[in-house]
Amino acid sequence: MRVLYVYADTPVEWNCSEWRCAVPARAINRLPGHSAELLSLADFARDEPQARELCDAADVIVVQRTLVGPVLQAIERWKARGKTLIADFDDAYHLMPPTNPSFAFWREGRALRFDGGPAERIDPPPLQQFRAGLRLVHAATVPARLLAQDYSHLTSVHLVPNYLDLEKYLGVPRQAHEGIVIGWGGSLSHLRSFTESGVLLALKRVCRDRPQVRVVINGGDRRIFDELPLPRAQKELRPWVPYSRWPRQLAEYDIGLAPLFGAYDLRRSWIKPLEYMVMKIPWVATRAAPYEGLAPYGKLVENRPRDWEQALLQIIDDLPTQRAAAAGEPYRFALAQSVDRNADSILATYESIAQSARLAEPSLVLHP
Repeated sequence: MRVLYVYADTPVEWNCSEWRCAVPARAINRLPGHSAELLSLADFARDEPQARELCDAADVIVVQRTLVGPVLQAIERWKARGKTLIADFDDAYHLMPPTNPSFAFWREGRALRFDGGPAERIDPPPLQQFRAGLRLVHAATVPARLLAQDYSHLTSVHLVPNYLDLEKYLGVPRQAHEGIVIGWGGSLSHLRSFTESGVLLALKRVCRDRPQVRVVINGGDRRIFDELPLPRAQKELRPWVPYSRWPRQLAEYDIGLAPLFGAYDLRRSWIKPLEYMVMKIPWVATRAAPYEGLAPYGKLVENRPRDWEQALLQIIDDLPTQRAAAAGEPYRFALAQSVDRNADSILATYESIAQSARLAEPSLVLHP
């Protein structure tokens, strides 16, 4: 099978496209008899010669996220030429809270201008176009069960989890440091995960009672950093780093956090606990749908300050034992979630979608 991933991220925001496009593409290229290519969303929409060549060679075209404007026209064009079109997305745009920087685009239909001028209205609104795009493609793939349920009335939605590219993590040494580091890293879409989950008050109590503890926030979201009710000496804000450098940041964590809150967060993937496990880091997370089934490998808590506090203190006060445990079954579970072990499953999903497309639309196949 020849797969073309049409990625949406720009270089300065590269994250989701790594997980949903680049990681599976590399794994598919390591399989005999299969191949995968990457193409930017902008080039796909412009239909330039290189884009046409890549699309023409593909059996399946996976289009990430932004099913808006000329992207829809490109989907129609290649669908008419007999290609299998799959939409891939990993966000609940319909539930996005105002604290998310993308709220203006997805929920208010405003395109922010780079020159600082007034936002331009998008008509039809992006969310309306996105839903129309889901009706247009043959199927969609998402990394979260609830997200699949939300959109199953618009198209056939298949669960394709985020898998680990192990070579990025294995062999990264632990980073020496003073004290105990509780860490978290992420994009600018997690503010309510902290402010509404009860973890902030828990961190205040933990850092007060265990002065050797400090909290590190990776990703550059100053809003989360400013909300941490901690002395300056016990909290640190670090900027976003490229994906290739992220495992070295993780390697400094003694304990990983994964708080969630609200309907939007319930549609996230299992990335954070999975990364902690492959790095042999003990972790505490909200007991919620994205992490169902992970209770044997870490600590899942209700969103109450006392629950967070107790779980964190249990790890802090017995850290050597907790580290040894994290290097056992949790680590082995994470290894089983490598993209190379699951690439055949991803291709099987694509082949199932392609077969359904051939059965449903044989009369639409045109030859260029």
